[in-house]
Amino acid sequence: MAYIRYTTQSNGREYASLASSSREGRQVGQQYLGNLGLVVNKELGIFKSRERGLFRYTLESGFAELPENFQREDSLGKERLILDFGDSYFLWEFVKVQAFMPAFRAVLPSQSDTLFALLFFKMLTDKKACCHAETWYQGNYASLLFPDAKLRSQRISEFLAAVGVEDVQRNFFRAYLNCLYEDGGAAGILIDSSGLPNASKLSVTQINNHNGEVNLEARLIYVLDRKTGMPIYFRYCPGNVVDVSTLCTTLAEMTQYGIDVDYAILDAGYFSEANAQELFLNRVKFVTRLAPNRKLFKDVASKYLPSLMGSENAVRYGNRLLYIRREAVDIYGNEGFAYIGIDVDNRNQQVKRAAFSALDDKLSPKDMDEKMARLGMFMLVSSENIPASEVLPLYYTRQQIEQVFDVGKNDADILPIRIQTEETFRGHLMLTFLATVILQKLQRDILDKSKKKDKINPEGVMMALHNQKCKVYDDAVVPQEAVKRVNDICRLFGIRCPTTIGKCSTNSDGN
Repeated sequence: MAYIRYTTQSNGREYASLASSSREGRQVGQQYLGNLGLVVNKELGIFKSRERGLFRYTLESGFAELPENFQREDSLGKERLILDFGDSYFLWEFVKVQAFMPAFRAVLPSQSDTLFALLFFKMLTDKKACCHAETWYQGNYASLLFPDAKLRSQRISEFLAAVGVEDVQRNFFRAYLNCLYEDGGAAGILIDSSGLPNASKLSVTQINNHNGEVNLEARLIYVLDRKTGMPIYFRYCPGNVVDVSTLCTTLAEMTQYGIDVDYAILDAGYFSEANAQELFLNRVKFVTRLAPNRKLFKDVASKYLPSLMGSENAVRYGNRLLYIRREAVDIYGNEGFAYIGIDVDNRNQQVKRAAFSALDDKLSPKDMDEKMARLGMFMLVSSENIPASEVLPLYYTRQQIEQVFDVGKNDADILPIRIQTEETFRGHLMLTFLATVILQKLQRDILDKSKKKDKINPEGVMMALHNQKCKVYDDAVVPQEAVKRVNDICRLFGIRCPTTIGKCSTNSDGN
């Protein structure tokens, strides 16, 4: 019969080993079966050894994972008394009052603590694998904000798979878009995609050739509200699907959530006859860049390029000088407008390099002049009549979506991809979308509230706040004194840091 033998050493620590006993007549024999290590919790059968770390063992079930409700502890089983405080306290005070918060809480209500703990881990650390999440959690105030978070590696994988369920994501977007647009309505949007290089053996990981750069990747599509700059939707597709094939499906999915798109600003990769016809059919106004290999581009350029650089076409855009001419054109049977332009600064940067290249290639003077004439040239097309001086600022609102992808990749941990199933891949994208929403809102609020001389951004804010610690007592948390930088940031957002916080009130309900 096996049993656990306990011994207490002179230092007061209790250790356990596994043994068995047998009887032959009047003789009882004992056999040592192995060492279980330091006793952490005798009632639950939790031990710690150098080989296994923290683990559970019972005679009935053998070796098993720690119970879900087991309090995460350090090596001595004690609660940490000093925690990183300022970053997670500020972030929670900022997040819990946002209009989109009800949609976030509704993602997986029974696992809300795990959701927010993982979001905070992604936003407050620098591209750390999720296997480090529990270590971070143990030393951060987030462990008191979200006490029921399950951050062991296996639990995280299960959570990502749960978040990746299609039904969960559909319910989220219904709630999220309702928070943004109430009972639906129209929205002007920006659409773009970005490659997610990875070596995972997933059906969505395919070879993509983009501008001569070949990658094994999936494609992530984001949709932004062009007025607020906030991400409102995402979807993904295999890496070998070209952008032009995704536009109609993206618009159709938006319609299913009650969002009638009334304006779209698109990159050249989305322009095709089918897409243009779809936009006109659904009365979606649009502005898009036109690639130089398009027949419309060539026809307009050959007709108007020789006289383009006249003073009547001069337009100022910031510190840049451009010449832009607007002409009515036929866009696959629909009335539209083309804007042919030359960016003088861009042209001047290319002239010397292009001239040397033409001379080295021994081009004829005619061919050289023709090549030089097209330097810095671009073309936009629009479904509506926009003044030439206004079309470029409108189109360049597209930069917002490029900045959002930067936020996602640099701050929300979209890359690298560290998953092996499509279910967890979907959950990973969902989690990073939520983190990107929070970071983008924080970024825009910083721009609105701060002065140019302040030069602060979300990364700088979190780095400054991270240095503020707190001390944990039996029934209260005492934040340590904040330096001027931390006070300035909190004051900017109207957040007050109390001298004492009751432990019972630090939960994900924010009470």
